[in-house]
Amino acid sequence: MKKYHLSLLLIGFAFASSALAQSFFVPTRISNEVAVIDPLTNQVVTQIPVGSFPIRLAMTPNRLKAFVSNGDDGTISVLDTVARTNIATIPVNKSPGESAITPDGRRLFVVHQVSLPGDHNHCPVDVIDTATNLVITTVLIPGHWAKDILFTLDGRSAYIANFSNGEVDVIDTATYQVTSIPTGAGSRRLCISHAGDRVYVTNIQVNSVSAIDTATQQVIATIPVGRAPEGIGITPNDEELYATNQVDGTVSVIDTTTLTVIATIPTGRLPQRVVFTRDGTKAFVENGYSDTVSAISTATHTVIATLPTGHNPFEMLITPNGRKAYVANASDTTVTVIDIPSLTVSDTIADVGSAPFEVVVGP
Repeated sequence: MKKYHLSLLLIGFAFASSALAQSFFVPTRISNEVAVIDPLTNQVVTQIPVGSFPIRLAMTPNRLKAFVSNGDDGTISVLDTVARTNIATIPVNKSPGESAITPDGRRLFVVHQVSLPGDHNHCPVDVIDTATNLVITTVLIPGHWAKDILFTLDGRSAYIANFSNGEVDVIDTATYQVTSIPTGAGSRRLCISHAGDRVYVTNIQVNSVSAIDTATQQVIATIPVGRAPEGIGITPNDEELYATNQVDGTVSVIDTTTLTVIATIPTGRLPQRVVFTRDGTKAFVENGYSDTVSAISTATHTVIATLPTGHNPFEMLITPNGRKAYVANASDTTVTVIDIPSLTVSDTIADVGSAPFEVVVGP
């Protein structure tokens, strides 16, 4: 009888572990595939063929479908993330890049890194119904090069970093009307506070960060930082903002109350993206030209570990349980796994595909 109960317990534990072990999806730009990684074994379990130069992947809130931006052939590949198959191809405008799905999961917004054909003054944003895989509408924003997109927490507004025009464009998701907010030349990356009251943007060509009030859709401050700020992230308590300065090899720490720089942290060459642990005690920054990740104590604003990676670490994911970080090495074929409690490299996943670009949690 005891053995029977123990067997049931072990079976239940196995099922629970399996349910918690979400798979990771990695678009590989040169291989034209999306690799699927099992985090229990850190092995690639399959590679799903998609379009040419898959650059971004957006997952629905229920994680049952993924939409892949194929930068070179003007399409979006639709993946069934449970069957791990490519189930549809959606034609869109040329050079699709960043994308985001509304909080209710019903629509995908895709920004483009070129203008409309024959119209250098307008850049398309394709809006796709995630149930039917059909383009609902195409919203035109000014300029010819958009770089990033995110939604407000209520899903009523989409904020877009308009690189070519040095502004942030806001799309009303009910009416598709556009409001343009001047920020600074080379608007590059966005982040939103956890309270949803502010959006921040790096202005890579003028060495600043702009803070936008989401209620008024007005810039409330423009903060000077280091040279060529690219990545940006906010601590879980919304008290500090980190901006990566690519030319200087530093991170600027901004106090979100005073909207001033309170620390500058040397990291490595070409710091790119920044992510935080769930408890907010650590930040991790990829250094693309140093082939390292800097682990930063948010309490002391100092680097507490420098971890080796593959070539050109570009995007990074901290696992839902907060114990691992998975780093996509954009100029080789690997993903580096960092053990967060020990601040060591615990694994290198080989043969992911050529030029892995980001890591996204799946089902």
